[in-house]
Amino acid sequence: MAKYLNMAAKHLIMHSAAACMLFAAVTSASAQALVDPTRPPASLGAEPAVSGQAVQSGPVLQSILISPRRKEAIISGQTVKVGDKVGEATIVRIAEDQVVLRHGKDLETLKLFPNIEKRSTSSRAGSKSDTRSESRRP
Repeated sequence: MAKYLNMAAKHLIMHSAAACMLFAAVTSASAQALVDPTRPPASLGAEPAVSGQAVQSGPVLQSILISPRRKEAIISGQTVKVGDKVGEATIVRIAEDQVVLRHGKDLETLKLFPNIEKRSTSSRAGSKSDTRSESRRP
C-alpha cells in the first residue's frame, strides 16, 4: 500500500509540474502579444516600436487642452500654444481634434485621432425615445 501511495504521489507531482510549466508557457506567450496603450509613442525615443506598428516621423499630436482661458496642445511631448514653434513649424490653429502647423508657405494638419473619421448622422425625429417621452406628458 505504501508503494502504491508513493507512486501516486510521484505521478501527482509530475502532473502538477507539467501543468505549471504549460501554464507559464501560455501566459508568457499571450503577454508578448499585448501592447501597452499607455506607452509613449516610439517617436519620442522611449522604446523601439513593436513589430506591426508604424512609427510616425515628424511631430506627433498627443493631446489637446481647451478651456475658456487657454488652447494648448501636446506635440511630441512639448506643450505648445498658437504662435509657438515645433521644430521649424509654427502653430497656426488649435481645434478640438487637430492642430495646424505652418512650414513656410505649406500647412500641415496633425489629427488627434488620425484613423477616425467624423460623419454626420441622420435626423432622429420620431425615434422611439422621442415618442416615449411624448406619451408620458399629461
